[in-house]
Amino acid sequence: MKTNLLVFLIAFLAGAAPPPTAASEEGEIGVQLFQQRGCGACHDRTMDQTRYRLGPSLEQIAEAYKGHEADLELFLKGGCEPIVDEARFEIMHGEIVKIKGLSDSQIRDLRRYICGE
Repeated sequence: MKTNLLVFLIAFLAGAAPPPTAASEEGEIGVQLFQQRGCGACHDRTMDQTRYRLGPSLEQIAEAYKGHEADLELFLKGGCEPIVDEARFEIMHGEIVKIKGLSDSQIRDLRRYICGE
């Protein structure tokens, strides 16, 4: 787990996309976007990394937005404040600026991946 985090962090800081991983055909675009944007540098699928000054897990994000998935898409587009770990949002602000330039279908695919759909 620590090795994967280190690989993602190094790739993120270097501005490179992390190495690809296997993905189901249905969720492949969301996985690719997550990796290409370096989201894994701060967000793990299950581990809450806030104690390391990184982001909440994707499970925590999915749980917080359960039933409010459209709000997650709106957040990813830069249209509202987060409902998870609001205190650390300033750290992610620069990334949201980059993400909000994605198409609606890409945002939807990213949200589906984040929420484990």
